[in-house]
Amino acid sequence: MGGIEFLRYPIHSNAKDVEEHIRKWKGMGDINGSKKLDIREIQKISSSDTYVALFTIPGSGEGMAILKEGWSKRLRIEVMTKMNNLVEYDDIHTNKGTYALFLGKNPSKQIHRVKASLVNDNYTFDIKVPKGEYFISYQPVPKYVEKPFPADLILLNNSGDDITVKEYMDQELRE
Repeated sequence: MGGIEFLRYPIHSNAKDVEEHIRKWKGMGDINGSKKLDIREIQKISSSDTYVALFTIPGSGEGMAILKEGWSKRLRIEVMTKMNNLVEYDDIHTNKGTYALFLGKNPSKQIHRVKASLVNDNYTFDIKVPKGEYFISYQPVPKYVEKPFPADLILLNNSGDDITVKEYMDQELRE
């Protein structure tokens, strides 16, 4: 039984091993001719069995991977996707409940908070963006919230001003 667990959960919870397995996932080793992939951040969601990795591939943008932890404390990739926006929002289900997940990049360092107003439920998340060029943040979803996805996002600066359009326009200019 232990051998099967190590086959199902082959990844050690360190950036080097996560990076190696992300590169192997569905032939990602040669995206746009680049074998370079940089793990920007890995975070465990609270005290759950779920990790999130945010990575960049030069010339190809950002991506994220959801990893689950087995009883061996090793990980396996559950989901991996390319990020299409400056800031991404999703709900993530863990063994400790559902969380609102925010991932993104903040190259201008002007994004201080993100508000996510749920489209199908009367609830708004308001998260403080950690300092740094890339970030992963999360909040537990209250049990009474039935549909935590999708959400409309508003990016706010330090003064609380809506800078959503400005940040997206600046992103287009940088690319």
